Amino acid sequence: MVKRKKGLLIFLTVLILILGWFFAAAVVVMNDAHRNQNMILIQAKSLLEDKLYMRAIPKYQEAADYYKTEQNAQIEKTILATYKEAGKLDEYYSLIADRIEQNKAELDEYKEYAAYYEEAGDIKSAIGILKAGMGVYEDADLETDYERLRYELKTVESNVGEMKQPQADGYIPYFDGEHWGYADTKARMVLEADYEEALAFSGKYAVVKCNGVYTLIDGIGDWYAIDKLGLDEVTGHAGARITAKKDGKAGIYSNTFVEITGAVYEDAVISENGLCFVKQQGKWALADGNGELITDLIYDDVVRNSHGEAFAAGFAVVKDATGYFIVNEKGEAMNQFRYADAKGMEGSWVAVADKNGKWGFTDGVQETAIPYQYQDAHSMSCDVAAVNYAGKWGYISKKNVFVIDPEYETAVPFFQGNAIVQKMGLCEILTLQYYSYF
Repeated sequence: MVKRKKGLLIFLTVLILILGWFFAAAVVVMNDAHRNQNMILIQAKSLLEDKLYMRAIPKYQEAADYYKTEQNAQIEKTILATYKEAGKLDEYYSLIADRIEQNKAELDEYKEYAAYYEEAGDIKSAIGILKAGMGVYEDADLETDYERLRYELKTVESNVGEMKQPQADGYIPYFDGEHWGYADTKARMVLEADYEEALAFSGKYAVVKCNGVYTLIDGIGDWYAIDKLGLDEVTGHAGARITAKKDGKAGIYSNTFVEITGAVYEDAVISENGLCFVKQQGKWALADGNGELITDLIYDDVVRNSHGEAFAAGFAVVKDATGYFIVNEKGEAMNQFRYADAKGMEGSWVAVADKNGKWGFTDGVQETAIPYQYQDAHSMSCDVAAVNYAGKWGYISKKNVFVIDPEYETAVPFFQGNAIVQKMGLCEILTLQYYSYF
């Protein structure tokens, strides 16, 4: 037993000596790394003092590549500054790009790189750099520049006084005073005004009324289905379903005019997610696209959005005896907040009103993310909301700042970066230039 303990003691002593040797060797190697790196840096600095930039930079790079010490971060910043001092801007901005990708860039680098792209007219890239910087730094200047650039607007005037909100493919129903047709987002006619009625496109198809008969058409105006049921009015179209009225009753039908439920409701609302709200005996219930009830008849009201639908982004606005509130696709209330009035869900913050008729917004987490203060408002989409201020309509951001001045007689929510407004009696098409990017 004594021999075994003695052997173990010898083993531990040897192990400690070996570890000590390795530690000492590591210190020597580290000291060598510092010493060798410093020798290269002295050479680089001497070249830099003589403004021999293109010889200094490779030396700095050599010092960083061959030796990994705590000085490496400062060496890279020196290389960056040297490129700029030498006027090698391509290399300078390329290194900033690398540093951003590697999450090494400092705040000023994000700002400068964004300004570089903005000056070059590449606003999309500038927005991307600012957005990346905001993900790393909390800085008011970054956010201010981002907000300034992202809402750049293009306005196209039309010669008609009535347009409907586009729903898909940028096709905009317009009224020429006698008939309906379709224009694109540049106000160019796509389908001539030959229709008595025209709903917005949903997917590849739209419902129109020709010679008193509802018809399903495609994007070039070809017919795909004709109503043979004798529907009095098509009230909504979303995907493969429409809602329509016949003999004073509402029902759910396919977009090829095949009965799903028939005319059995007092009213019905269809949405792109395939869900419906149906009304019977003065109350509303949530149902699937075949009319099967998901909830009981428990709602007093269902609020339609700018497309005549209830749901957007998985939520809808309904009302019961306690007030208006937001529900999910199961019909469940998303919070305890109740409002005197509310607008339909457009995909973002919901416009809500107090008992005095003033409008603000809820984000679903706070009762009011923007306080009650506007004469009227529409729910938010594309990160902006149409509001009525002093009798004119404009658009605010989530920061409650006007990003499009209040100068319009009417305005509707943006959809896929486009919105319809009215000015001096004529419609204009507003396009957020960089919506597809941000």
